[in-house]
Amino acid sequence: MKKPADQFVAETFVAVADAKCVVDQLCARCCAYCLSIGEDSVDRLLTFEDVCATLRPANGGLRMRVEGRDPVSFYGVRMLLQGQLGIVTAIATMAIEWYAVDCSRKRKEVLFHEPAMRDDEA
Repeated sequence: MKKPADQFVAETFVAVADAKCVVDQLCARCCAYCLSIGEDSVDRLLTFEDVCATLRPANGGLRMRVEGRDPVSFYGVRMLLQGQLGIVTAIATMAIEWYAVDCSRKRKEVLFHEPAMRDDEA
C-alpha cells in the first residue's frame, strides 16, 4: 500500500442494539466480497483487495473504520457495509455520517478517535 498520507480513512459510529451480534451478521453477509476476516481483540478486520474495514462493537452501538488507497474501492466498501447494516438491523438514523481521519499519525493513535466536543456540549 502507499504511504498512510495517501490513503482514504473514515470512521463512523452507528447506534444499534446488540452490536456483537450485528458484527457477526455483517461479517457473514460480507464474507463473499472480502479476501479474509480476522480478529484483533474485540475488533473484526475485513480485508478486501485494496481496502481494510474494522468493525468494533461498542457501548450502545457499532464503530466502523474503512481504510483504502483506491477511492472507488474505499467508497464501495463503505456502501457495502452501510447497505448490509441496514439489512441486518434497524438503524435509528436515515443517514450514516462518516468522518475523515487524519492518518498522518500512527494508526493506534487515531483508531476510533472520539469526536471533538462542540462548544454547546462543554
